[in-house]
Amino acid sequence: MPLNSSVRENGEIIITSGDRLTIETAAEFSRIVREALEASKNVALEFEPAVEIDITGVQVLCSACKSAAQGGNVFSYRGPQPRALAEIITSSGAERNAVCKYNNNSTCVWFGGGN
Repeated sequence: MPLNSSVRENGEIIITSGDRLTIETAAEFSRIVREALEASKNVALEFEPAVEIDITGVQVLCSACKSAAQGGNVFSYRGPQPRALAEIITSSGAERNAVCKYNNNSTCVWFGGGN
């Protein structure tokens, strides 16, 4: 399943992860997120349950979150966090349980445990 995005009636854009958020899909993922953030104040990512994620995918998530915050937008996720994301966060030491200035001084949505 490929990456894609759709617009809801309320203007929110939902990006579906497809089955890979890896170095091979990083450019396309970055483009889709950038276009979504230019078009909507609220962008959410829905993960496929068996999505494969590598450290490049994690970097794109973090960069997208920072870009969204700097533009006054919200970039979050819907549904459960996939096992692959939890595993790459843990194995890379990316857990962030401190406040994040890009997340309204709350715990990091992506790496700190909460949407």
